[in-house]
Amino acid sequence: MHAPLSRARGFTLMEMVLAIVILGILGATFGMFIVPAVSAHQALQSRAALIDSAEIALRRMARDIRIALPNSVRVSSTVDGFAIEMIPTVDGGRYCVTGDANCTAGAQELLIGSSDTDFDILGCFQSGFNPANKRLVVGDSTGAVYSAGGTNAVVTPASTAITVSVSTGGGATSGACGTSSGASTTNRHHIALSAGQTFPNSSSRRRVFVIETPVAYVCNKSAGTLTRYSGYAISATQPTPLSPPGGTSALVTDKVTDCSVSTSTATVQTQSFVTLSISLVNSNETVKLFDQIQLDNSV
Repeated sequence: MHAPLSRARGFTLMEMVLAIVILGILGATFGMFIVPAVSAHQALQSRAALIDSAEIALRRMARDIRIALPNSVRVSSTVDGFAIEMIPTVDGGRYCVTGDANCTAGAQELLIGSSDTDFDILGCFQSGFNPANKRLVVGDSTGAVYSAGGTNAVVTPASTAITVSVSTGGGATSGACGTSSGASTTNRHHIALSAGQTFPNSSSRRRVFVIETPVAYVCNKSAGTLTRYSGYAISATQPTPLSPPGGTSALVTDKVTDCSVSTSTATVQTQSFVTLSISLVNSNETVKLFDQIQLDNSV
């Protein structure tokens, strides 16, 4: 005889429903703790990214403003946003006048109000300094660098080539710039221009600046962008939020909802503070940052 078969076992409908209910309760319980934590982490990441973008934008603008040629920062602020333009300096020094640090008339001295083609500076430019495509500015106390041109102006024409060599500084020994060339005398840099330049006004600190082409930052609220422009020619026409300059454009940041610029004086061509603010938004997260940069426009 055969042994009786055991009864097949499985889940009843009631057991399956009960299991589903229990799993649902457990899932809802865990969700109460996990979902807020995940949402908070995502919000934190979004805010951190916005803060990082805003800080980078403000730091980059502040850097260009701080190295700008004195009296070259100019601002246009409208309901559409702002445009801030400046001319970066890449180097500079104090030019020679007769009786200063063994400077004598002639090739060592810079003539003010008369055409001159060469002069010494008191010291040396930075190591590896390349004068190609650079221009010189002397005595710009009123922002005239934007309006003046030619060989009778505060800035040399773009067509005037600059050559830098080493002068003995009145000593007798030649060598690397900055090394001794005699008693109380060191070798210094000598500037030669391919065409005579008449700088109309002297500098109160006898400073000569080496400049590049202008730089502008344009914040357009409608487009939600902050853009940096560079590599364009000096122009009397000032950029505006809706009329940016030419040259090369590079997006600094997007997602801009608000931006502003203000100055502590009526004109930026005086000693002043420039206050910048920018607001960014992403995924319902908003950040607003401020920065304040001091301008020393004394020449």
